[in-house]
Amino acid sequence: MTDQPFRLFYHPASSASMRVTLYLRCRGVPLSNVELVSTGLETDHRGILVFTMPVGDPETKKAGTTDLTAFNPEGRIPILLLPDGRKMTQSGPIVDYIEDSLPGVAGKAMLPDDPWLRAEARRLMWIVAADTQPYQNIPFIIQAMGEWGMVKADPTQHPLRLHFIRREFGAMEKVMSVCAGKFAVGDDITMADCFLVPQIRNALLAGIELSAEFPTMSRVWENLIVVPEVCSVLDDAGGIVQPFAFDAEKFEIYSDMAER
Repeated sequence: MTDQPFRLFYHPASSASMRVTLYLRCRGVPLSNVELVSTGLETDHRGILVFTMPVGDPETKKAGTTDLTAFNPEGRIPILLLPDGRKMTQSGPIVDYIEDSLPGVAGKAMLPDDPWLRAEARRLMWIVAADTQPYQNIPFIIQAMGEWGMVKADPTQHPLRLHFIRREFGAMEKVMSVCAGKFAVGDDITMADCFLVPQIRNALLAGIELSAEFPTMSRVWENLIVVPEVCSVLDDAGGIVQPFAFDAEKFEIYSDMAER
């Protein structure tokens, strides 16, 4: 790494951001290496959360706008900014890049030594990132109801959302019944746990009874939420249940107009 820190643009309300902040906290990465920069947060006319560039930040001034797409065309966070101006997006590559760039950080890398178990950890990570989160994402659910004719329901407990959470949690439950120890893969916290925690928060918001439906995952979750580093990240984000999903009043107006 250079003498200047990387900068991570994130927000506590972002599940993808939490994967990276959990990794940083559990890995013991100091802010002198990765500076956390909280973005702004607004809701659009549909009630959907929209992350914005932080007011007054040098990168916002360069862009000349708080529109996040001027900084990241994906319009999403987290975003890792290197001192030379290069930007990396997507939580998995960000975590991998930071890990590969931290030879001086003490402690064990957050993947198992055994090649098979490393692959198991990555399998759980990508079940979350690729197969669960995109299809239960509340902005996606709201847009599908308002613009694509999907059945109307409470976005946090929409049948499609519950379907994808239960389908993929069922898959992870079977994987973890073989590879889990105290945590998702063995007895040490791995990157898989960093991906699992924010997804479980979303499932709890949806009303999933974790202990009744996914006992192995529930046991791992109970072990994770007493780890001080995990607790501190959860506290920063508002607790063990995802607390802030959308603007219900704006959504009702938008939904009523879409039905006309």
